[in-house]
Amino acid sequence: MVNEVQRLITAGQIQPGMRLPPERQLCEQFGVSRTVVREAVRILVTKGLLETRPGIGTTACSLTSQQLTRPLSILMQAHQQKITLDHLHQVRKILEVEIARLAALQANEEDLARLGEIVQSMQEVQGEARQFALLDGEFHQALAATTHNPLLALLLDSIHDLMWDVRLMVQQHPDLAQTVIPDHQRILESIASRQPQAASQAMQEHLDHARLIQERFLAEEK
Repeated sequence: MVNEVQRLITAGQIQPGMRLPPERQLCEQFGVSRTVVREAVRILVTKGLLETRPGIGTTACSLTSQQLTRPLSILMQAHQQKITLDHLHQVRKILEVEIARLAALQANEEDLARLGEIVQSMQEVQGEARQFALLDGEFHQALAATTHNPLLALLLDSIHDLMWDVRLMVQQHPDLAQTVIPDHQRILESIASRQPQAASQAMQEHLDHARLIQERFLAEEK
C-alpha cells in the first residue's frame, strides 16, 4: 500500500492538500486491514508525503526537494562520526567538478547574473561569519541549478547539512574570504566564457583550497 499511495502522490493523482479517503474505504480499495492502512499512513507521514492534523484528517503534502534529500541527510547525520573530511571531499569532487563543467555548457544569462549577485554579496559580508557561510553554500547550490539537471541539485543538497557544519567550523580562518571569493570569481568567469575544462579546473582548485584551509584550521585547533 505504501508504494501505491506514494506512486499516486508523485504522479499527481493525489494533489497537495487532498484528503485521503476514510480508513474503511482504503481497506476496501487496497484489500488490506486497518492495521496495514495505519502503518502505511505512518510511514508516508515520516517520509513527508502525508500529514495528519486533528479535525482535518490525513492530507497529501506539497512535494519539495526535502522529501528526497531528508532520508539521506538523516542517515548521514546518524553516521556523522564515521564520515571524514576525505569522504566529504571525494563526494564533492565527483559532483562539483562535473557540475562546473556542465554549467559552462548550460548556464543562461539569468543563471550567470544570479551567480554574480552571490559573489558580490559575499564580498560585502566578509566580516559576518554566518552570512558568509550561507552565501558560500548558496553559490554552490546555484551553480548546480545552472546545469538544469534537477538530480545534480538534489544530490548536492543531500550533503548540505554536513557542508554547513564544515563551513561554520572554518569561518574564523583568516585566509578564508581571501581564498574563497577569488576562487568563486574564477569559476564564474570560466562559466561565463563557456570554457568547460577551465571551469572544471577552477572548481578542482577551489575544492583543494577549501580542504587545505580545513586541515590548517583543524591542526591549529589541536
